[in-house]
Amino acid sequence: MLMRLIKNIICLTVLMVFTLFHTQISFAADSEWYWISSDDKYSKYFSMTRITTVSSQNNIPTCIEDWIKTGYAPGGAAETIANMKLPINDPNQLVYSLARVQINPQERTLRYMEEIFYDKDGKALYTLKYDNPVNKDINSQSFDEKFYAMIVDRVFNKGEGGRLISNARWLGLWSNESGESSADTATLRQIDNNIIVWIWQENKDSAGNVSSIQFMKKEYNVKNLTARTLKYNFWSPDTNWIDKTPNLDKNMHSIIPESTEDVEFKKIRYYANKYPEWATRYQINKTATVPTNTTATTTTPTPTTPVNSTTTSPAASGVTNPIGSVGPIGAPIN
Repeated sequence: MLMRLIKNIICLTVLMVFTLFHTQISFAADSEWYWISSDDKYSKYFSMTRITTVSSQNNIPTCIEDWIKTGYAPGGAAETIANMKLPINDPNQLVYSLARVQINPQERTLRYMEEIFYDKDGKALYTLKYDNPVNKDINSQSFDEKFYAMIVDRVFNKGEGGRLISNARWLGLWSNESGESSADTATLRQIDNNIIVWIWQENKDSAGNVSSIQFMKKEYNVKNLTARTLKYNFWSPDTNWIDKTPNLDKNMHSIIPESTEDVEFKKIRYYANKYPEWATRYQINKTATVPTNTTATTTTPTPTTPVNSTTTSPAASGVTNPIGSVGPIGAPIN
């Protein structure tokens, strides 16, 4: 009788341990992925438990690694297979993918280290490992922008995700009958005396219709009053999107007084000077010198003033899919 009781107690204990262990595993599996967003093609998730700092300087992370997950609707699967030239014959087979990414918050870049594509049963259909991963600029047109923002916010908590949907994201630079231009403050950052930001410019014809769009990554030096364009994408109804970066002269040039570029520069410099904590976030060396005698017109927007409020870009009506705003994970958008 006593032996049977002891045996029952042992069995019950083993069962309880197994149940507890199984419950913990299930909970871990269910809580691995944090949902970010979904549309008719893609669902985006990131892992909150696998974020690691690969490298740092002055106790500030300079390389952050995490795993992200993308779920595919049939349209998203077909688009991904075509754009990435994956050897998957049936788009209905591709249900989700996992990717290990590394982020440089100082440069606002993200690179894919490896990607694994799965079917509904979790069977790997295809695996990509990148020997020479490409650093992708993260901007309003990047498929990866929300991944970047959520992961960086988990490390620094500076409001990257909130800025993406903020009415104050786009800083109006100028607007007239010939068009308008806005700077994306989500991408604005200052390194020493250099301010780097993406600018969206729409040009209009005599009827007021958008005739072309210029999407540019620009750099301004606040000490030398110089500027240059680092990346340049162009759109028109006849050409669609064209990457004109290879044709750029990337040397710094003097900003002509009272020119359109001068107007843009002064408003961007004013913004960085007014909000230095945002402009220099994550920077290792915050000794940048912004002249204090900067001025701007009273129409300069502030973070509480909505300017061209959109979550992607102040895009022209009738202009669809600008620079791969909808694209597969790992696509060469930038």
